[in-house]
Amino acid sequence: MGIIRQLFDKSIASGLNLKSDKTKSRQKVLTWQATFEDRTPKSEDIVKNVSGLLLKFPDSPEFLGKKLKYPKKKKKRPIFFKRPPNLVELRDEVNRFSESKEVLDPRSKIIKLLKKHPYYPDLRAINGIQVFNDALQSGLDQKKLGVLENSFVEIGSAVNNGGLSIFNVSWFIKIYLRYLELLRDRYNSEYNSIKESEYTEVKKAAESLNRAILQTTSMMSIRDKLGGLAMLNAKLKGSVYISSIIDEEEIKAACKASLQHDMSRSVGNGKTANYVILVVLTLGLLIARIPVLKQLVSDLLKSIPDITKDLILQKNMISTMTIVTDFQLSIASGDKEKSRLVADRLFNRCKNVISQHLEYSILTKPQEVDPFLKAAWIAKESNGLMREAEYRIRLEESLKYLKIITGNQGKVKGAFELARQLQSDISFIMAEYGWSFF
Repeated sequence: MGIIRQLFDKSIASGLNLKSDKTKSRQKVLTWQATFEDRTPKSEDIVKNVSGLLLKFPDSPEFLGKKLKYPKKKKKRPIFFKRPPNLVELRDEVNRFSESKEVLDPRSKIIKLLKKHPYYPDLRAINGIQVFNDALQSGLDQKKLGVLENSFVEIGSAVNNGGLSIFNVSWFIKIYLRYLELLRDRYNSEYNSIKESEYTEVKKAAESLNRAILQTTSMMSIRDKLGGLAMLNAKLKGSVYISSIIDEEEIKAACKASLQHDMSRSVGNGKTANYVILVVLTLGLLIARIPVLKQLVSDLLKSIPDITKDLILQKNMISTMTIVTDFQLSIASGDKEKSRLVADRLFNRCKNVISQHLEYSILTKPQEVDPFLKAAWIAKESNGLMREAEYRIRLEESLKYLKIITGNQGKVKGAFELARQLQSDISFIMAEYGWSFF
């Protein structure tokens, strides 16, 4: 009996120990779950993170800062009036540093000069380039976007504050594209991590990221529009036009020379009127595709007086391109109403330019055919944005404009081929709607 009692007591104790072990295991599971939940990002944290990333989207001049212009002295003379020395050598050092051709350290020179000339745009541009070079050589991938943003803002501000040169714009484009690439990668990474979420707020954040991805991709298409910049670098290689900034006085002097048909006239600092106008208009057409430089485009156009028909039409090409950029971004964002309004603005602008300056004209220059081609292009791209009756009228008007271009076959290089392609595209659209065309 004593033995049986002992066995019974052991079995009870064993059972109690088993229950105790299960209780401890359960408590461990609950503790682990609580810890996991604490470490799992909450909806509000995700939304906050996405909002912070979206602020890094460079869609307007405000991205470069609330105060876009450098401060000035009370006597209305810029602080950066005095030119720092040795910028030619420093510019060369920064270039060689980026190519890793030799061991160089231009940072100390840049820092020293910035203390004496904090608001000289050429120097600030060089500083932005060096920050970019340092970022590329850094292995800190998580922080690289922030460093590139600093570089982008620095050189963008410099170009906006009088630092307009082929050298500075070429580097700005390089930095701009690298920044957009890295930003798009971050957007894609964040989007892929939250796109399957069941939470409404997170879904909305994912949709915002997706729109930003599409818009960033649209902005990166400028990579295919760098022919003019490449032409300037090749044509003017080794000349003063590459590194020297072009200021407002030189632009106005060049325009005055064009009015007097004296394009070989010197307009200062070893520059002649013909090349100053070539550089300014080519760079203007390029930067019109960049939203953060919209204010620079506006300032540049104001510096060019409306004194000849050619200048008026060339200015129109640049301002029209800013509207094209607005339209492409609105399409990428999926905002149909905004896209329709921008399309209307572009088409009506082209019509006005044609009626005011080009009616009954023989079209022999790119700036003369541009309004006709842009009107037809935006009509084609407006498919699905308008009421059908209005859209049909717009397409018919566009075909009339294109007929004028094709009647000038061979007068402007590439214009005839582009007009024929647009004719084909518009005719196909009209056929889809069941409308007759001529």
